[in-house]
Amino acid sequence: MAQRTTTRRPLIGVTAGTRTMMSGAWAGHDAVVVTEHYVRALREAGARPVIIAPQDDWTTEEIAELDGLVLTGGTDLDPAVWGENALETDMTPDPARDAFETALYRTARAAGVPVLGICRGLQIIVVAEGGSLHRHLPADLPAHPVTGERPTAVTTAIEAASDLALALGTSAEVTAFHHQGVREVAGDLRIVARHESGLPLAVESGSGSSVLGVQWHPEIDGAEGLAVFGTLLAAVRHRAASDEVPALV
Repeated sequence: MAQRTTTRRPLIGVTAGTRTMMSGAWAGHDAVVVTEHYVRALREAGARPVIIAPQDDWTTEEIAELDGLVLTGGTDLDPAVWGENALETDMTPDPARDAFETALYRTARAAGVPVLGICRGLQIIVVAEGGSLHRHLPADLPAHPVTGERPTAVTTAIEAASDLALALGTSAEVTAFHHQGVREVAGDLRIVARHESGLPLAVESGSGSSVLGVQWHPEIDGAEGLAVFGTLLAAVRHRAASDEVPALV
């Protein structure tokens, strides 16, 4: 069967949270919120972002209409999901967003839609696959720098045999802004990058559809950040190479 082609840009779902507006005519009402950096980075990479707010679960058929999915940053996950109690250092969780994004991730995997998880998005992926998190850094891992107060440059060592290394090489300086991080991975994930403290900084899927999760913010990292989004779009093009999906340009 001949491969179909289209000039349509890849449609990439971008998850958003909600936040109460503090001023103006709509003060007290909730707004759908995602930083513009994600939108700009995807557009510069050649994609068309589609903002997705927490709502009723998407079906496999619905999410298959997307070419890729980005799980964005945000607040801490609810520790009850992996059987732990709240700590004083936890940010206020958003269980509704947690549940929605977890279901969205699992549906994307079932539909074969490539996924990129960024910071909190990485943590959603890890917990959805049965892993767990460090709750407060550097208290949990003293060799790790303080990265929870402001965006901080850190160096990551990257596994040579990984899709991430094709984009960034085996070492990269990236911008981290997190106080929690991956403790254990499970399911179909493998660690492909670490900080020198030992903290996992990136994971990929071992088989099936493409999954990449990074514990940093490529949307604010310039050209190297665009290379991470390029990895997602490369996975989209690979999927489109099958007879069932139109080839995207």
